Amino acid sequence: MMEKTLLTVDEARSILRVGRNVMYDLTKNGLPHIKVGKQIRIPREALYNWIKSQTTLS
Repeated sequence: MMEKTLLTVDEARSILRVGRNVMYDLTKNGLPHIKVGKQIRIPREALYNWIKSQTTLS
């Protein structure tokens, strides 16, 4: 089965394991996303790239 290119907010937040409000805050503060009508979609590849960019090494 082919992976979805665009994720819903709920699908993306399950990957990040965060709540709905946190997810919407992230989209307002730099998480790449697009709007399809009134709905927000997060490109899968952009989400994984964003995760990599947020990762810090101690």
